[in-house]
Amino acid sequence: MKRSGSISGGISLVMIFCVLCMTVFAALTMVTAQREHDMARLTAQRAEEANEADRIAAETVAALARGERPQGVTLAGDEASFTVPAGGETVLSVQVKLGEDGPEIRQWKTVYNGDWQAEDSLDLWDASDVAAP
Repeated sequence: MKRSGSISGGISLVMIFCVLCMTVFAALTMVTAQREHDMARLTAQRAEEANEADRIAAETVAALARGERPQGVTLAGDEASFTVPAGGETVLSVQVKLGEDGPEIRQWKTVYNGDWQAEDSLDLWDASDVAAP
């Protein structure tokens, strides 16, 4: 007796499995590429916002050097401080010492300004559910 079709049936199953694997990998690649694209766009936007904040802060320091007092600047003696929105939930915090030789930058840093909430909803294992041996 001759069995026909047993090899071709096995090959068909392998081919179907390969096509399914390739489809799954293609879908995963598309999703990953879309997320990377979105992340790159957000990164570029944040960089643009940070550069704009730097520009505004530099203009504010230049105005302070000319003896002006721009809006939003807090003066305390010869110290001036102000913040500039830097995109998202960050601000550029600047502190300047005003002297006869011109302004001296004391602080120029990006600070997170958002609200932080602790995650306290962890469902941990309770040993009281286990009977003692």
